[in-house]
Amino acid sequence: MEYTLPVFDRLPRAIAIDLDGTLLNNQSELSGRSRAALEGVIERGIPVVMVTARPARGMSRVLPEDLAGKCSFVLMAGAMAWGNPPLSGNHRELLPEDVLRGIVECARECDPDFRITIEIDGYSFGTNQTIAPSLLWQRNAATPDMVFTVEEAIKRHPCKVTLRATDIPSLRDRLTRQYGNSVAVVEAKHGPPWLIITCVHATKPETLRRLLAPHDISLDEGLAFGDDLPDAGMLQACGISVAMSNALPEVKQICAYVTASNNEDGVAVVLEEMLRAARG
Repeated sequence: MEYTLPVFDRLPRAIAIDLDGTLLNNQSELSGRSRAALEGVIERGIPVVMVTARPARGMSRVLPEDLAGKCSFVLMAGAMAWGNPPLSGNHRELLPEDVLRGIVECARECDPDFRITIEIDGYSFGTNQTIAPSLLWQRNAATPDMVFTVEEAIKRHPCKVTLRATDIPSLRDRLTRQYGNSVAVVEAKHGPPWLIITCVHATKPETLRRLLAPHDISLDEGLAFGDDLPDAGMLQACGISVAMSNALPEVKQICAYVTASNNEDGVAVVLEEMLRAARG
């Protein structure tokens, strides 16, 4: 397959990278080649921001600690962020309690068997599912003391909701109509479809913007990679947008470039070319 890769006449001032389906392979692993490319970018002093729907508790499973300490993070689809040098700052946007209660009731009316996860702080969460401790650790990188009921989680000032139901498009449309002024409702389609709900001001591009702005970096100066609908806003906002070859067709349509798949080190392919151009 032929790819359309960017030609670099100057270095971007920041790199924003989705994790699942983008930087990580299908086994949720970071390859040696991708790590080396990231290290090369970091050595150049360019901020690398991992922009993901994952919570903080799962980061140690996919990124080595020493590398993670050199990167910044937009987590839970924009609900939380923190900057490591050369960036700085911390952000967390809470969901309004009345809106959250309405979302739960709406989901219950649409599908009595809906499944919900309510992320509190990136580590603890609430759910309406009963999960055995062994599966809880395997799937969620969590222990039983980190898990609350839905009602308990709502009272603990959460910042992100994920929903699974039998008719995701209908639920998405209803939630957007009723609560679109207060929350962002985004459908993820890679794998079984599900909804990601955050504060309306806590999307991937908006939180990335807040992380970069104090350092006089605009999104237009950034290079972004993604594969799924939750990445679309970030890809549209950044100056150079690159879709993975495994990306959804809708994502490829909004990107200027397409690289190799996540299983073929597609992010590294672009970063290596960027670094070669910088060396002249």
